[in-house]
Amino acid sequence: MKPAIILGRPIPYLTFALQYILATPKALACVLFVLFYLVAITYCRFNYFRDPTSAFFDPISGYNKIYSLTREQQAASYIEDANALAQAHTPSAEPKLCLGVATVSRPDKQYIRSTIGSLLDGLSVDERRAVHFILFIAHTDQHVHPIYGEKWSEKLPDTLLSYDVNHTEFLKIAKWEAEKDYRAKGLYDYSYLLQKCYDTGASYVAMVEGDVLAVDGWYPRAMAAAEQVEDESPWDGENSSWLYIRMFYTEAYLGWNSEEWPKYLGWSFLAFLLISVSLIGARACSPSLQRNMSNVSLVVISLVCLPACILLYFFAGKISMQPLTPGVHRMDNFGCCSQGFIFARHTVPLVINRIQHHTMDYIDMLMEAVADGEGLARWVVVPSLLQHIGGQSSKGDEIADSRAKMIWNFGFETYNAAKLKISSSG
Repeated sequence: MKPAIILGRPIPYLTFALQYILATPKALACVLFVLFYLVAITYCRFNYFRDPTSAFFDPISGYNKIYSLTREQQAASYIEDANALAQAHTPSAEPKLCLGVATVSRPDKQYIRSTIGSLLDGLSVDERRAVHFILFIAHTDQHVHPIYGEKWSEKLPDTLLSYDVNHTEFLKIAKWEAEKDYRAKGLYDYSYLLQKCYDTGASYVAMVEGDVLAVDGWYPRAMAAAEQVEDESPWDGENSSWLYIRMFYTEAYLGWNSEEWPKYLGWSFLAFLLISVSLIGARACSPSLQRNMSNVSLVVISLVCLPACILLYFFAGKISMQPLTPGVHRMDNFGCCSQGFIFARHTVPLVINRIQHHTMDYIDMLMEAVADGEGLARWVVVPSLLQHIGGQSSKGDEIADSRAKMIWNFGFETYNAAKLKISSSG
């Protein structure tokens, strides 16, 4: 078809094309679909750049600190004020939670001040009374740690822990330090601190690494999660049905994992089948569709438009398309890492026993092995209660540093500091 000629003047091609599209339902439908698809792609680019499972993820903007910057300032202020405290905190005789934090000196930057400040800032008087806080400076010579001797480190903890072991045990720890055997010493320190928390008699134990930030209001959220899990998985006095509640996770491992591709393929085929059959049925019942929807149109919709939409759904990312709702969820697979675990008191002896008999694993790997071996459930609090800020590993090597920088919870940065402050004060 060529452009028409009116009064001896040809109609411009663009005008003619527009008139043709508007006058042809099939052409109009194709153009509208293309426009819809472009708008959808643009929407994804502007809204899913923080989703590491998305094709639209932007690593530059995605890793930007937003809430963390505010929380770091709040934590720093808390530590500064703590240095002026007249006396140390008085421990409770019956704590509900033992909070254990171990720290070792890092080559350059120390994160422990931010960790402690964020964990304690915002706690009410009753909440602070319910927490027995143990700070473990995990060095045979604690003077090598930059925080040793700082006033806050003596006043804020209920217990400032050091190695209280026999001479043989002490020499073994010193040997690990000298040989930089981070794996063996890390496991030992974890079980040592875990045992000390168990000895307080607390109902729950929270083991938190020294390079995280805690959200304002983490304690009531954590306790609500623990009580919910206990209600759903009660302890029968002998056997537990769950191992831990995860306080931190990274969305990077929660994408369209290959282990679940059969399920994704099945749902995609089902969606394709339902929509195609619905279109065929609608055309059979509608004279208007019979006139305007040919067999070619059905083929284009079924084999071009539908697959394109399904692909865009997957490209948008699982976190964006199937986000975890706020609350407590089972996370038996793809959880990472060991930044923060909550254990019920009755599971602590099992964890300590497994650590003492498996000296070749890291904590996060060992926890998964224990849960798999014992058939225990693993839970997670959503949104994450912690953010990993340790861009520099305590191991002091470049490979560990690069891995540390990737351990990040993107949803944590979307917390609203003002709303959290109002919620905690209410």
